Amino acid sequence: MNKNILKIQVLLLAFAALMIQSCTIEDADESVSPNAEKLDIVSDINVQPTTTTTKFEVKSDVSWNITTDIDGSWEGFSVSPTSGTGNTEVTITTGENTTRKDRTAKLMVTTKGGVAQELVLRQLQSEPLLEVTSGTGQSLEFEAVSEASKNIAISCNTYWEIACDNWITCSKMEGTNESLTVTNVSVNVTEAQTDTVRLGAITVMAEGGKIAKINVSQQGKVIELSVSPQNFDVVATGDKKTIQITCNAAWKLNYDEGNILCNVTEGTGTQNVEVTCLPNDQPKERKVTLNVISGIAVEKKETVSFTQAAATPPELGEFELIQSSIKKNEATFRLKFNTMFPLSRYGVYVSKKPNLSGALLRYAENPDENLNELEFTLTGLESMTTYYVYGYIYNSVGEDTTKGRIELTFTTAGVKPSDDDNPTPSLTRR
Repeated sequence: MNKNILKIQVLLLAFAALMIQSCTIEDADESVSPNAEKLDIVSDINVQPTTTTTKFEVKSDVSWNITTDIDGSWEGFSVSPTSGTGNTEVTITTGENTTRKDRTAKLMVTTKGGVAQELVLRQLQSEPLLEVTSGTGQSLEFEAVSEASKNIAISCNTYWEIACDNWITCSKMEGTNESLTVTNVSVNVTEAQTDTVRLGAITVMAEGGKIAKINVSQQGKVIELSVSPQNFDVVATGDKKTIQITCNAAWKLNYDEGNILCNVTEGTGTQNVEVTCLPNDQPKERKVTLNVISGIAVEKKETVSFTQAAATPPELGEFELIQSSIKKNEATFRLKFNTMFPLSRYGVYVSKKPNLSGALLRYAENPDENLNELEFTLTGLESMTTYYVYGYIYNSVGEDTTKGRIELTFTTAGVKPSDDDNPTPSLTRR
């Protein structure tokens, strides 16, 4: 064989071997063994609940990409870039966490050859958040008589509750929000019962000592007041009367409790009031007034008058002796009479003289019931003695007697030998 041809063959074989080796190295670059790749990232990052931007570095000598597993919804979350080659700084943007729970996102960085590392991003929970607004800012205004409700918006991310004045009503008094959401609450007020503006507040309290307040005001009303009837005639012994108060607001009564009493002393709107006129035990007419008052800024007053008749003394009509009651030391009399008020004392005047001079009063006090007839027993008399008497009654107004009209004369019974005070005498011989 020609030496030149041999050299050429040798060279071709060497070139072919070189080409084969070159192809093997190039193919190896396209399918690298994972154990030969470099990848290094931090394993966890904690960020604040506010909107934040944080960065970390991917350290690698090959190409890589990032996949994300987010815990729930996460508005404003982004990663940039999500792929690259070699060492690269990656930026993570997090939206605000308005919940009362921590939330996490897992980032998996994987090389082309399959080397993978995980980074856990944890965003801390929000502090309690509370904001309360109304359609007109931080206040609500109502008319004196309001039918339409107004709204407040409670923006909160935790438990909340409402406290308010008792004339303010809210459609919801408490609630719980897991995230910063808005709850609409309808607000209304009871009808105003005076002519002045009343002020109140709706206080919303949330976890963590958070407090928000909405001021509430209500206009006063123009007072309308009338009373019927306005005059009464009352008997001396007392009576019950009814007055009708017609009013569009709150009212109160002002009167002398020593002369009249009312079943109520204050009220609201139209109402009947029962008035008890106490007895007039004085011998002259009595006038009593009752005032109905409403309003504060401009006071309105209506007056009711009670004219009560004068009291009269009792009238003693009949005075008689019960004949069967006469004994040697007592006798019983019957008195019949008319009186406005209970008797406080009754009895007889008694004398041994026809002109009743030096007559002594014998009496009893306070009958058990309000009667118009009673009996009185005169005791301590002498036997076989003539007495002259007349009747007597008395109440808180005055007195009446039968002197000059009805006077009685009687003689007590005699003493018999068989009586205890005169035993039978002993008989002896002389």
